[in-house]
Amino acid sequence: MANPASSLPPEQPPEPAEQIAATLSEQGWCVTDGFLAPLHISQLRHEAQQRWQAGRFRRAGVGRGEDLEVRDEVRTDRVDWLDPNDLSAAQRLYWSQLEQLRLAINRSLYLGLYELEAHLAVYPPGTYYRKHLDQFRGIGERTLSCILYLNDAWQAQDGGALRLYTDPDHPELSELILPEGGRLVTFFSARFLHEVEPAQRERFSLTGWFKRRS
Repeated sequence: MANPASSLPPEQPPEPAEQIAATLSEQGWCVTDGFLAPLHISQLRHEAQQRWQAGRFRRAGVGRGEDLEVRDEVRTDRVDWLDPNDLSAAQRLYWSQLEQLRLAINRSLYLGLYELEAHLAVYPPGTYYRKHLDQFRGIGERTLSCILYLNDAWQAQDGGALRLYTDPDHPELSELILPEGGRLVTFFSARFLHEVEPAQRERFSLTGWFKRRS
């Protein structure tokens, strides 16, 4: 007699957004390789390089509004903020993928994420970002950090790794994450300290935060 289970269709693996949501629920952070196709990453990297060469990036600061200040002892990267109403085709595709992620997280974790803000970031050789949280003091809007790396053939000797301190109760524990192209890192903004180690060559990323109403 045939096994009834053998006639069932194979179980489909969960969608990437659902996988990320499940991992965030379990440990609060997630590393996803191949989040976007290599061609898409190449397009985003080319756009970032063009904007960098055109002088559109500015020194990144610490704080916001009237409290914003450039502090070399904290960070030396450059950023170029994206306008959601003026995105390239490649940027719109990324935005739509993150929208699927937002919906999946809201379905499973009930976070009420409603808006994404994002910028391109470049770390020229020798630049860094010291240990910090992705949430402004006294303002709890930023809830989930999303970092997509755009770099080609990144090696450990190129530096620029993200060090994510994965256990707030044990500050000595951390993960070292290389900024390899197509890799998406997500984590709860108010929970995990992290830093970017000095880069040895130009390092590009597309960094964003999902916010919820405070």
